[in-house]
Amino acid sequence: MAGIGRHSLKIVQVVTLVSPDGAYGGPVRVAQNQSTELAKLGHQVQIFAGARGDVDPSYFGPAVRTQLFRALQVIPGTGFAGLCAPAMLPSLWRVLKDADVVHLHLARDLVMLPAALLCLIRGTPFVVQTHGMIDESEKKLAKILDRLLTLRVLRASQRCFWLTPEEQTSLGVLMSAGHRTLERLVNGVPLADVEVCGGTVVKQTTPFEFLYLARLHRRKRPAVLVEAAAMLAKTIDRPIEVAFVGPDEGEESTVRQQIQATGTSEWIRVEGPLEPGSTLERMRKAAVYVLPSIDEPFPMSVLEAMSVGVPVIVTDSCGLAPFIADAGAGLVCDSSVEGLSAALRRFVDEPGLRASSSTAALRLAREQFSMEVVSNQLEDVYQSLSGYTVGRLNTSRKHVAGEPGGSS
Repeated sequence: MAGIGRHSLKIVQVVTLVSPDGAYGGPVRVAQNQSTELAKLGHQVQIFAGARGDVDPSYFGPAVRTQLFRALQVIPGTGFAGLCAPAMLPSLWRVLKDADVVHLHLARDLVMLPAALLCLIRGTPFVVQTHGMIDESEKKLAKILDRLLTLRVLRASQRCFWLTPEEQTSLGVLMSAGHRTLERLVNGVPLADVEVCGGTVVKQTTPFEFLYLARLHRRKRPAVLVEAAAMLAKTIDRPIEVAFVGPDEGEESTVRQQIQATGTSEWIRVEGPLEPGSTLERMRKAAVYVLPSIDEPFPMSVLEAMSVGVPVIVTDSCGLAPFIADAGAGLVCDSSVEGLSAALRRFVDEPGLRASSSTAALRLAREQFSMEVVSNQLEDVYQSLSGYTVGRLNTSRKHVAGEPGGSS
């Protein structure tokens, strides 16, 4: 049942794309975790999403009603931004009539923005979570979408959730007078089963494997990991392995070419995409999780690795870097190949580092990024908005005095 003194709410969450290979990444996992936990609290949760490929209807869990609609690429060469799911709109429109609140995992695309427009027209209270995907942009398509709808949606939202200070600043600039609705919401991870003995994570991993589990996209720099590992291998005697797991987003051929060029094909491999429900088990097999991305806001893959006691390596521009460094949950390096190679080396050369950082990673995930904390925050927000009525397009909103975005 819903929390003590709470009403069971009808909650709708909308996300751009689900697919068997998890190509859309973190926002889908965030929506999945949130909807599952909210359903456990006794709320009626529905998920609307575009879909590509053969997706299991129970993708978001048995307690969550999932409605998937074929995603179409209507603007070639624009990636996710050019996706739309027109068949979603009539069904979403009908559901909005009785929904208490809508949670939009918002991006500049033709799935999410039309869904947001329906919320505005219907007058249904909605919150937005942008996952670092909306900032000031000079791209022509982004500017057009912003003028037509994005800014209006951001400013009309009853909450706009941010992850990092950089995202907070960008959203504040875009929203101008509407920035009072900004609120921080971290990504959370469910509690995972991990064997712990005497306060230390029990983990047997042979051979010593560095794992990259993410989209093979240029911004995530998988080829840099190949170069850094090859540099390390020239100066150590202990055998290591490196595995790349994830859907190709343009960099798989580069990674394969780099493996051939460095002569590392015997111990560096590309495993391809993995069904999202299997990623945690794959992570458990790794010694260390590595994400060489630059300016990665708040990567779910890093949180998930830590949730099963796997230490991590990230760059200093990652939004999680300060938490990882403070907790000793892994290593933070600069963006250079040499810096990454040195971080890999420390895990190979220092026998106690992996054990201590593994335990610290598990503690960090459980104490600061638990889904219980996230779901309680969302429940508080949703409950506060359940009596909040939004007028139809171009009309004023009624609200409780003193609420964010209202008169005080």
